[in-house]
Amino acid sequence: MTRTDIVHFPRERYQRPGVYRRRLRVQTGPGWSHAAMEDDPHHYALELRHDGTQVTAITAQAIRTPWTTCADATRPLQRLVGMVLSPDLQQVWRHANGREQCTHLFDLAGLAVAHAAREIACRDYEAEVPCQDPGARRDAVLRVDGAEALRWTLQRNLVVAPEPFAGQDVAAMSAWAKQRFVDRDRLQAVLLLRRAVFVAGHRFFDLDRMQRASETGHVGDACYVFRDGVAEHALRVPGATREFRHGGELLADDGGAAVGAAADPIAPAVAQPPVGAQVASDVSASAPVPAGIAR
Repeated sequence: MTRTDIVHFPRERYQRPGVYRRRLRVQTGPGWSHAAMEDDPHHYALELRHDGTQVTAITAQAIRTPWTTCADATRPLQRLVGMVLSPDLQQVWRHANGREQCTHLFDLAGLAVAHAAREIACRDYEAEVPCQDPGARRDAVLRVDGAEALRWTLQRNLVVAPEPFAGQDVAAMSAWAKQRFVDRDRLQAVLLLRRAVFVAGHRFFDLDRMQRASETGHVGDACYVFRDGVAEHALRVPGATREFRHGGELLADDGGAAVGAAADPIAPAVAQPPVGAQVASDVSASAPVPAGIAR
């Protein structure tokens, strides 16, 4: 679902300047698909089972999350049980209300379903988005299995190169991309890099200065946590946001559900910092977070 009311650049400087990194890995086999994602503020994993036609079971783990109630979003993910396998990673949106889900788990589920439907044995996605000077041009990059698949030169929220992306606003490009690209790998790359650029905006803020998700000013049914009645009880997990020096540190030890294991979707664990990762330091005072950023 496209949101055009998102403010990606609410300030003139980043409170946490650096490079945002995001990595996703999907593995499949007969009757199963396992997917994991890790970035600065999050680490999730899930496994789904299927009978070759539809999803028969799904388990998920919220390993590292920005807010305490993010872990509860593993429950509504069960609504995907029964959906028909589809090569379209966004088919999950037609089966369940994504605004009642964790955005990142829902994305992972879409990838897991699509890879199972397409019988892709293993694929690794790595995104990198520089976040140093909000006013300067920067290149956001997506690599698939180590090879560069997509690169955008951005001026704040606008893609300025290359064609055919030049002139597209990141906040409103999803509908355009779905009409423009027929190739599933190409469309998937566009949607994954768009998500990375979107989430990279969290570097404008130091969330450790906040106590509850409701303090972000972001409550508006954007996802599971940022809803009335939930955000008020979502406590900040101190030190959950980390600094990764290179993509190889992400998913270095995939703490997600092992294939065949009974992952507990009710009581996920919070992982300790991986070797080489640094906990982001507090650098500024609390401030409202724009829609779509702090989740």
